[in-house]
Parts: sequence; C-alpha cells; structure tokens
Amino acid sequence: MAMSGSSPAMMRGAYAGQMVSVSQSGGQGSQQGSVESSQTQAHPQRNTAFLCKAGCETVQDIVMRTCEVFSLLRNMPLPNGSSQGTQLSNEKKIRIQDNLNAIQRNFKPLRAIYTRVNDDCAGMEYTHIEDEADNRADYKKIGENYRHLVEESRELKEQLYLKARYMKEIIDQLRKIIWEVNTMLAMSNT
Repeated sequence: MAMSGSSPAMMRGAYAGQMVSVSQSGGQGSQQGSVESSQTQAHPQRNTAFLCKAGCETVQDIVMRTCEVFSLLRNMPLPNGSSQGTQLSNEKKIRIQDNLNAIQRNFKPLRAIYTRVNDDCAGMEYTHIEDEADNRADYKKIGENYRHLVEESRELKEQLYLKARYMKEIIDQLRKIIWEVNTMLAMSNT
C-alpha cells in the first residue's frame, strides 16, 4: 500500500471508532491516542477526507498490482522442460502469487473504509450550489456569445462570397486574355 508507516494503524483505529497512533518504537501513545480521538470527533470531515484519500490510494495499489499480474501472465514463457525455463516460470509464479495475496489483503481495509465513509456521509444531503439567477445569467451570457458568433460567422461568409466573386472575375478575365492570345497566334500561323 502506498501510505506512510503510521497511516494503516490510524486507519484501522478510525474504523473501530477510535484514532490510535503508533509511535516509532511500535507502542501505542496513550496521550496521542486521546488527543487524536478528540480531534476526530471535532473534525469528522477531515477524518472522512483522510479515509477517502486512503481508499483512493488502496484502489490505486489494487489496480497497479492487477496490471502487474496481467503483465506477468502475458509475458510468461511456456514451459519448455529446461531447468532454466522451469526456474524462471517458478519465479514468475511466486511474484504472481505475492501480488494476488497483496490484492486480496487490500480488499479488507478497502471495505472497512467504504463502510466508514458511507456511515459518515449517511446524514449528508445534496445541496444545490447554483441558484436559478446564476443559471439565467449564464444562459443570457451564452445567448449573447452565440449571437455574437452567429453575426461573426455571417460576416465571414459574406467576405468569403465577395472574395470568391472577385476571384471568378479574375479567372474570367484571364480566360478572355488567353482566348485572345490563342486567337492571335492562330491568325499569325495562317
């Protein structure tokens, strides 16, 4: 798992309903545990955010290990009977088994995180951030932008039409000049 050394202990404690910190030597800090427990009750949103982050990291670890398992399976050579091939095959089998065990171990804390976050967010209601006046102003702004773009498009089409007409006149004049040159050349040859 891609979390710091004390995070898993804090995460399990948070799921059990108490925040327990593990010190560097591995023992529990009684004063730290009670301070963090009161902080958890005072700031449930922070704890929920921490749990969401831990869950996201756990999911990323599961996905990474699953991709590694499929990569190992895809690149695994078929057994050819040689001792080197058998040894290589056994090494890859061990790596695959380690990854599968790690994936399986990650699902238990992920389920605990999921349950805790759902419990913490159960009483929350969806609140509408934008009100209708903002929406109307946005629609009016979009309408003004649309009208401006339509007007600009019409002007560009008109310019394009005028340029195309000008080019057609130039082409017609060139054809007329070429016709006259060809006529003069035909007359001079006869």
